[in-house]
Amino acid sequence: MRSLNLLKVALLFFISTITASAFAQIPQNGVSQSHAPYYALTNARIVVSPTETLENATILIKGTTIEKVGKRVSIPKNAVEIDCEGLTILPSFIELSSDIGVKKAVSGKSNGRPQLESSKSGSYYWNESIHPEIDASEGYTNDQKANKTYLDAGFGFVFTHQKDGVAQGQGSLVSLAKSGVYKPTMNMGTGSYFSFSKGVSHQTYPSSQMGAIALLRQALYDTKWYSTNEQTERNLSLEALNSQWDQTSFFYTKDKWEILRAAKIANEFDRSFTYIGSGDEYEITEELKELSSTIILPINFPKAYDVTDPYTARQIPLSDLKQWEMAPYNPSILVENGIPICITMDGHKTSKEFWAHLRQAVEHGLSSSEALKALTMNPAKLLGVDSKLGSLDAGKIASFTIYSSNPLEDATTKLLETWSLGERTIIKKHENYKLAGTYSLLIGDRRFPLKIEAKPEGKFSATIPVKPNATTEKSDKKGSKVTMDIDQNDITLQFAVDDSIWKGSVNLRGKINHRLKIFEGDGMTPTGEWVRWHAVQKEKGKPAKSPEKKVFKTDSLAVAWFPNMAYGFDSLPESLPILFSNVTIWTNSIEGIVKKGYVLVENGKIQYAGTREPNSPRGTIKIDGTDKHLTSGIIDEHSHIAISKGVNESGQAISAEVSIGDVVHPDDINIYRQISGGVTAAQLLHGSANPVGGQSALIKLKWGSTPEEMLIDNAPKFIKFALGENVKQSNWGRSNSIRFPQTRMGVEQVYYDGFDRARAYQAEKLNSGGKHRVDLELEVLSEILNRERFISCHSYIQSEINMLMHVADSLGFKINTFTHILEGYKVADKMAAHGAGGSTFSDWWAYKYEVNDAIPYNAKMMHDQGVVVAINSDDAEMGRRLNQEAAKAVKYGGMDEEDAWKMVTLNPAKLLHLDDRMGSVEVGKDADLVLWTAHPLSIMAKVDYTVIDGVILFDAERDLELYDRNQAEKARIIAKMLKANASGDKEDFVKKKKRHYHCNTLGEEGSTEENQH
Repeated sequence: MRSLNLLKVALLFFISTITASAFAQIPQNGVSQSHAPYYALTNARIVVSPTETLENATILIKGTTIEKVGKRVSIPKNAVEIDCEGLTILPSFIELSSDIGVKKAVSGKSNGRPQLESSKSGSYYWNESIHPEIDASEGYTNDQKANKTYLDAGFGFVFTHQKDGVAQGQGSLVSLAKSGVYKPTMNMGTGSYFSFSKGVSHQTYPSSQMGAIALLRQALYDTKWYSTNEQTERNLSLEALNSQWDQTSFFYTKDKWEILRAAKIANEFDRSFTYIGSGDEYEITEELKELSSTIILPINFPKAYDVTDPYTARQIPLSDLKQWEMAPYNPSILVENGIPICITMDGHKTSKEFWAHLRQAVEHGLSSSEALKALTMNPAKLLGVDSKLGSLDAGKIASFTIYSSNPLEDATTKLLETWSLGERTIIKKHENYKLAGTYSLLIGDRRFPLKIEAKPEGKFSATIPVKPNATTEKSDKKGSKVTMDIDQNDITLQFAVDDSIWKGSVNLRGKINHRLKIFEGDGMTPTGEWVRWHAVQKEKGKPAKSPEKKVFKTDSLAVAWFPNMAYGFDSLPESLPILFSNVTIWTNSIEGIVKKGYVLVENGKIQYAGTREPNSPRGTIKIDGTDKHLTSGIIDEHSHIAISKGVNESGQAISAEVSIGDVVHPDDINIYRQISGGVTAAQLLHGSANPVGGQSALIKLKWGSTPEEMLIDNAPKFIKFALGENVKQSNWGRSNSIRFPQTRMGVEQVYYDGFDRARAYQAEKLNSGGKHRVDLELEVLSEILNRERFISCHSYIQSEINMLMHVADSLGFKINTFTHILEGYKVADKMAAHGAGGSTFSDWWAYKYEVNDAIPYNAKMMHDQGVVVAINSDDAEMGRRLNQEAAKAVKYGGMDEEDAWKMVTLNPAKLLHLDDRMGSVEVGKDADLVLWTAHPLSIMAKVDYTVIDGVILFDAERDLELYDRNQAEKARIIAKMLKANASGDKEDFVKKKKRHYHCNTLGEEGSTEENQH
C-alpha cells in the first residue's frame, strides 16, 4: 500500500499545481488570456454525487476548484454569474478503458518465418508481450478531436494506456481540458494493465491462452525474485512490474471465464485485479461476489439480428439470442448482487450510441444513482483520487457537464456546456430555454399577442392570434401559426395575416436580449413596407413538459440458464438419493454382471450394490431398471473438448509450464452431447505440436458447472508428450524450419536436454536457501523426474516408442500411457515390461503416413500381452459413442465383452490412477453411473440417465422437454427481435463454421478440417 499512498500524494501534488500553473511565468505570444476570479452557476439542479441532488442551487468556482456548492451560497461581487435555471449539472465521468492520445502499438515487419526470440533491443523481458515499462504519460498527445467524443458523452477524465500485450504497462490519468496552460497528464501513473492477449508481437510464444497465463505467471515470479535478490544486470521490465505491484491493476477479459482465470493468478501472488469485463458477467454472480473486486462493464450491447427471414432466424444459436436479451440486464444484476461496477464507453463510436445504451441499462433495472456512481465515484476510488474527483463537493476539481435536463432519464436532453478544470466550453447557448412565455409584439403601429411554448429537445412552437383592427388585442379564436427560428442571439418570425388591414405574410428578423427577454429588429409587412418591430415578455411560460418516464417491466422470462445456451438448466440439479432397481449391473469387479440388482446412491457415492433391495432414505428418486443395464460412467482418456482458446502451445519445443486446467471451457455443447452418450469423465490433453506439451486437466463432465467445479479434486498430475510428424513440424510448411527439432533424432535430444536442465535446477533449488528463481517449466519437468507427474505420450512409430521408453528408463521414470499407439501391437511386450499402458483407437487408420501400419486388432493384441488398454475418442464426435468403439474389440479379435467394456470404463480409470474412485460399480466409489436401454455394447443402446457425483445430469425424457423448451425460448426471443427490427435495430447474422480442437490444431481458433490427430 506504500506505493499506492505515494501515488495519491503525487496525484494531489499534480492537481494542486494545476491552479498554480495559471500564475506561473509561462512565456506567451501576445497578451495573456484573462480569467474571471469566480464563476457562479445559479438556480441549477446540481447532482453533487450519486446520493445527493440539490434543486435551485449554486456552484461557485474559483480557478480549477469548486469553492462552494449549495442552496445558500454567498456570491462574490467580482464573480461572473451564469443563470442555469431549469438545467442539470452532473460531475464529469471518468473513463478507465481507453488508449486516447497514446501511440498505438504497431506490429513489426515479419519475414513469414517463426520468430522464437524477442526482437526488442535493450534490457527488457525476454518476451515482447511483457512490456510493463511502457508509460502512457510519456508521449501523450492531447488530441482534441478524439477528446470531443468523450466530452460529448460527459467524460472529463480518461485513464489512458496502450492496449497491447499481456503486461501492457502504466496508465495515466489525463484531463480532456482544451487549455494549453493546464498540463493534461499527471506526472506519474496510478495503475497498470494486463490481459491474456499477446498483442502485435510476432514472437511465437505464446500461441494460446494457456500460454499467455503461464507467461504472466512466470513474469510475476521473475519479478518477485528480481526484487528480493541482488542483481548484476538490470531488467527494466521487471523493475516496472515491481514498481506497479501494489498499484491498482486492471485486467482485460473477453468472457466471464477469463475473470476467474485471472483471479487464480491474483490469488497465487496475493494480489487483486480490477476486471474489465465483456458483458456476460451476470452468469457468474456467485463467483464474482467471492472475489470482492470491481468489474468495469462495457455497455455496447449487441444489436438485434435481422430475423425477418425465417431461414436465417432458425440458424441463430440460442446462446446468441439469450445474450442479446440478457446483456442490458448485466449492470443491474451485478449491482443487485452487491458487486461494485464501473461503466466504460469503450466499444462506442459516438456519444449518442453510449447514451442510448446507458439509458437502456437504466431501463433494464440499473438505478440512475448507481449508473452515475459507476461513472464517477467508483472509478475515482479505484484510482485513489476520490478526494478530488467523482463528485461536485466543495474543494474538488471543477469538472462537470451541463444538460438541459437529467440525461439519465430524458432521452431528449441537450448537452449545453462542459467544464474541465474550471475551463468552460459552450456547446449550445442555454438562454434560449427560457424564452417561453407570452409577449406583446409591436410591428409598426400594430400590436399582436405572441405566445411561445417550450417543446422537448430545446424546440419551440409559437402562435399569433390574428387581430381584427389596429387598436385592440382581442384575438381571433383560430389564430395563426408562427414559423420561428432561433440561432443563438438571432430570431426570425414568419406568419400569415388575413384581416381588414393586412392580407399576406409578415416576415421579421431581429436580435434577442436574453436578460430582458426582448426581441427587436426589422421586418416586412404584407404591403411591402419595411418597419421596425419589438416584442416584450409579459409572462413567463412553462418549461417544456418532460417526456413521460419510461416504465420498464422486467421480463420474467429473461433469465440466465446454466450454461446460458441450448440445453442449459433453469436451475442447477441437486444431489438426491437415487435407487436403481431390477437392473442388470455391469460391476467391472469380481462380481461380474449382476442380474436384477439394486444400486443405491447417496451423497454423491455408491452406498449399496447387490441383489437385495436396500432401505432407501425419504425423498429417494426411484428408477426402475427392468430390461435395462447400469454401468459405471464412460471415461475418455484422450479428449480435446471443453478447452478454451488453444489446445497447443506451439511456440516452444517444451511448454511444460502451460496447463489445460487453466482454460477449461464449461460452455462447450459437446459436454452435453457426450453425457448423452454416457461419458462422465475425461482427460483433456494438450495437443501434439511439441515434444513436451502442457499439463492435462482431469475433469468430470458436470454440465452447468464452473471450470473449477469440473476439475476432479486432488486428481493425479498428468502431462502430454508427443512423438512423430507433428512434433518435428512435418506438415507445417517450408517456413516452419526454425524451431528445433526438425527430425525424430532431434526429438530425443530435446528430452535429454530438458531433463538435464531440470536436474541442474533441482540442485540449484536445493542449495539456494529458498532464494532460487522459480522456473515453471523446470518445476514440472522436475515433478516427472520425481515421479510426481505422469506422462501420456502421443505416439505412432515403434522406433520412437522404443526410444522414449529407453529415455525414461535411463532417467529413472516411466511412461504412464502411450496414446494413439497404433503400432502398439509391435511393441506390446516391451510396453508391458516397462509398465506403460496403451490408449488407442478401435479402427481408425491410414489418415496420415505414420499410421499406415495400424490394424483394428491392436487393442486386443496389447491386452493379451498384459498391457492395460483403453479406447479413447480424441474427437468431439466420437466421444458420443465410445460404447460402440469398445464393441469393435469384440468383433476384431473376439475380446470378452466385459473386458471390452472395461476399455472405456475401468481401464482408463486405471491409466489415470483414478480406479480407487471410479470405473466400476462398487460401494464407496463416486456415483458416476449410466443407465442404458439395452446391452451397452449394442448399437441399439441409448442412454436413459447419466449420473455424475450422484446428480442426474442427463435424463432422456427431460432431454425431449428441453428440446421443446429451447424451441419455445428461441421463438419468444425472435419475436422480441422482430420488434427491435421494426424500430431499425438490426444487423446481419453471419453463421460461423463448426470448429473443434484436434491434436494438431494450432492457434486459439479451432479447426474446421478433418481430424488428422
